[in-house]
Amino acid sequence: MAKYTEVSGYIIHMRSYKDSSLIIEFFSQDFGMVHLIAKGIKKNKHLKSQLQYFNLLKVQFFGKSSLKTLVSINIVENNQFERLIDKMAGMYLNELIHLSLHERDVAKPLFHSYCSSLQNFGDLPLSIILRRFEFQLLKHNGFELSVSQFSHPNTWLSIDETVGLVSTNKKALKLCSVADLTAFINGKKLSSIELKAINKLFNAAVNLSLSHKKIYSRDMLKSLLSQ
Repeated sequence: MAKYTEVSGYIIHMRSYKDSSLIIEFFSQDFGMVHLIAKGIKKNKHLKSQLQYFNLLKVQFFGKSSLKTLVSINIVENNQFERLIDKMAGMYLNELIHLSLHERDVAKPLFHSYCSSLQNFGDLPLSIILRRFEFQLLKHNGFELSVSQFSHPNTWLSIDETVGLVSTNKKALKLCSVADLTAFINGKKLSSIELKAINKLFNAAVNLSLSHKKIYSRDMLKSLLSQ
């Protein structure tokens, strides 16, 4: 008899497999990223309706290969959003995880940051929520944004393709100041000018961390925010 494993987490990505099945990337606190196959689920309306992005789900699966077989799904917490901007922001977080994590890549701080981000949609400024999540993602990817090596708060920061976070005096390369990044890390309220600078820095850092891969949801999110 197959031994079932039970775990709670979130669906990050789904794609069709053959006529009636789905391949699912499932992000959990204790097991990290788990790849599941939901066999014949397209023919089961009840089970398929349970597969919703952003809901906290409890699933059971079995299997010895890297692709586990999904057995059951139950909704633990409903996190569906009414605003399109929140849905797209959630898809942006999912795409970052999809591009960053591998199978069994356990990332507990990132998992908690993801949960917190979903809960804060609609309550905190969206740019702050996304930058906080990106901060944890960059740290998990080995690219922590730290100001410890910079002694002066007015030092301007840039992103170097080979070194990472560096100081600069070149106007065209300036992204934000040490003071701006320090304020963000310490959770202080940022002015619109400071937040704009932080956004530029994180945009460059995420691009470098993901080897400049195309982030489709980010382009759509920017389009919505500009309307």
